[in-house]
Amino acid sequence: MNAQPAAWESMLTDEQRRFFNAICGDLAAQIEWHGNRLTKDDWRHMISGTVLRWRTMPGIDLGDGRPGIVMLGGSSLNLRKAECAEAITMALQIGDHPDEQRLSCPPVRWSDTVLRGLGFNADDLRCAA
Repeated sequence: MNAQPAAWESMLTDEQRRFFNAICGDLAAQIEWHGNRLTKDDWRHMISGTVLRWRTMPGIDLGDGRPGIVMLGGSSLNLRKAECAEAITMALQIGDHPDEQRLSCPPVRWSDTVLRGLGFNADDLRCAA
């Protein structure tokens, strides 16, 4: 018999949320996304939207003839544990290998917060450099 996990067991944890935010902050500081500088929140929304398969549609034209495209579907807070793990993996992959997204920038130098979240001791890494 396959028991379904209780609702709270699949919810996003505070630790995942903080780790994901730290990763998105590093991406925002170091990666230009196809000519656009994104904020930490922009990165969080884009990656969450990709994982959650949000839909896209033309945005509202504010009179400048450039309505852009918007993603609809929810919030990164709607991510479940497994989806947040997927989003974290996706964000780390983008940072480690920006060339795979046709971005011409070096890999991200992850912050101490991200390195600790990955299980590294940031002080040991600095000593080895």
